[in-house]
Parts: sequence; structure tokens; C-alpha cells
Amino acid sequence: MPGEHQLSETVLFDKIFASMLAGAIGDAMGGPVEGWHWQRIAETHGVVDTLLPYDQPPDFHSHFDLAPGSYTDDTRLKHLLCRTILDHDSLPTRGDFVKTLSDAYYAAEDDLERGFLEEYALAGIHGNGKLIWGGQPTNGFIMANSALGLICPCDPETAFNLSFDLDFISMGYARYSSAIAATAVAAAMQPDATATSIIDEALATCGKHRREGELSRQWGWYEHVFQLNERLVDTAVSIASRHRDVFAVRQAFYEQLQVSPLGSEAAQTLAVALGMLVAADGDLAQTIIGCVNYGRDNDSYASVAGAIAGAMHGRDAIPDDWRQTLEAANPEPDMRYLAEGLTAVASRRQQKMQAVTQAVDVLLRPHLLQ
Repeated sequence: MPGEHQLSETVLFDKIFASMLAGAIGDAMGGPVEGWHWQRIAETHGVVDTLLPYDQPPDFHSHFDLAPGSYTDDTRLKHLLCRTILDHDSLPTRGDFVKTLSDAYYAAEDDLERGFLEEYALAGIHGNGKLIWGGQPTNGFIMANSALGLICPCDPETAFNLSFDLDFISMGYARYSSAIAATAVAAAMQPDATATSIIDEALATCGKHRREGELSRQWGWYEHVFQLNERLVDTAVSIASRHRDVFAVRQAFYEQLQVSPLGSEAAQTLAVALGMLVAADGDLAQTIIGCVNYGRDNDSYASVAGAIAGAMHGRDAIPDDWRQTLEAANPEPDMRYLAEGLTAVASRRQQKMQAVTQAVDVLLRPHLLQ
């Protein structure tokens, strides 16, 4: 196991840093055309494959700056989760995350920052007395929780449980959507991961976690009500496998993946992100471009998919101009510093797991009776 000063030379660091960068790039590329229909994007830009400036004023839950490469609330919330992990130097708890958000809310220096934090901070403080986003199953956590998969590399079950337990932002099935996405990030860090293996492992992990009775499974609406995430992902993967083109899938995705008029709901976010990963055959750049040019809440789709693809491939898969534009627009916080901290947490967790394994190995030796 390398010392902490050598961790930045490891494959683990490369994958963690790439996931952080690619997720932020997807967010920043989708931001200027967020909420557009894919046909409007095509008519206006042809294909968005670079980081554009914003032509709308800053907003609580969008960009804070107009420069190309400026990311939105998706990445800002992710960085607060990273701060929580680094502050506690371990797997975080729900209370740890709530404290980070409430501290940041009360320390905010302007209304823009405070407005971004308000829903999260109040929900964390008041619990069931404050239904975040009115109780809607939004993608408020799935867009930001990839760091939980990064600190549990190749350990999907721990990533799923960690997301599910920590998540006070998601309502209803969105909590499963978010946990599946974190699981996909952990699975993507397997050395031989493919788009298909990532999705299979993420859905299988969700299946292990679910607790339902046999009679419920026999109910005619089971697939549509209890397994909404799995059904939408299966639909997206089926469409993507037929077309193998991130542009050709858009109309079918529009027709079959929308759950409600709320474009930012979580199950659609998960299905679009994983479907584009398959349509692009795992290619990082094409996955992000596919999500961005899909429209709707595309910055969130691209942020989720970018985080998975980055964890899968590492930094070499990220175009240099994308990274340079992103880093120029967002000097703080330093994403390399965050990635180094996450790598150190993951490394120390692995050391503890190895120590436990070695101790249990001793216990499993034959017992010699005297």
C-alpha cells in the first residue's frame, strides 16, 4: 500500500480525480442549455460538444458565473459532500452531512449562496417537518452523491448502503435512484468494468437491498410501482443496445423514460445517464455529449453519467480543452485537492479491511485441542 504522498500516482487516484472532473464537466456543459428540448438544442447549436457561456443570469440552483465551464448546483452540492467526507476522514453519516450543509448555510455571505443551500439545510434541521422540494422525487441527491461510490471502490454494496442511509434529500423511489448511481460509480472502478457490467452490478445490488414480501412480488403492479428504477433502466438499456448511438436514442427516450412532467425527477435521471453510457459503448466523451444534447435536466444527467464514466476510464479519456476550460472557470475548490482527500479516505478504509481480513484468517486456522 503506497504512502499518502504517493497516492496521487495510483490508478485509484486517477479514477477518483477523473470522476470528479468528468462529473463537473457534464454539469457545466449541460448548464447553458438546461431545460431545452433536444430539438431546440439541435436547431440552435447543432451539437453541443464544448463548454458554452451562459446567457441567463445566475440562479440559486443553476450557475453562479456566466463564464464557459461554470458548473451548477449539482457540483456545488457534491463538493459539500466531499468536504463532509474529508472533515471526518471516514465514511460520513447523515448527521455529518447535515452539519456541513447547515454550517455553510448560516455562514453564506450572500443570498445567491444562501438560496442554493436553503432547502437542504432546512430539511436537514427540521427532518420530517420539512419535505424537501415539497416531497417530490427529484434528482437532488443523485446529481451529487458520486463521492460515496469513490470512497468505496469496487465495493458496490457498501456504496449502496452508504448512500441510502445518508440520503435525507431524496423522497420515495428517488432514494433508490441515488443509491443505484453511487453503486454504479463503485462498480465502474473495477479494472475490467464495462457499461454492461456496471449496470448489472448496480441493479443486482439494489435487488439485494430491497425488502418486500412474496405477495407483493406477485401483484400486477409490482414492476411498475416497486421497481420503477429497474424498469426504466432496462428500457433505456434496451433502446440504447438497439441503436448504439447517443443521438438516435433521444426520441425513444423522450417517449418512454419520462415519469412525470417534472424533468428533474430521479428515475429518469438514472435511466438517461445509464442508457447514454450504453449507447456510447462506455466512451466518456460521447456519454457526456449524449446526455447534454438530450435536453431536459441535462446538466444533471451528464453530471451523473460523467462521474461514472470518469471512474471507469481515468483522466486520459477527458479531452484536454474540456478540463482546461472547467478549471479556469472554477479555481475553488481545488478538485485535485478534493480527489487526493477522497483517495486517502478510500486507501485507509482498504487498510482497515485488510487488517480485519488478516485477523479473521487467523481465526479460521484449525483449532488444535490440547
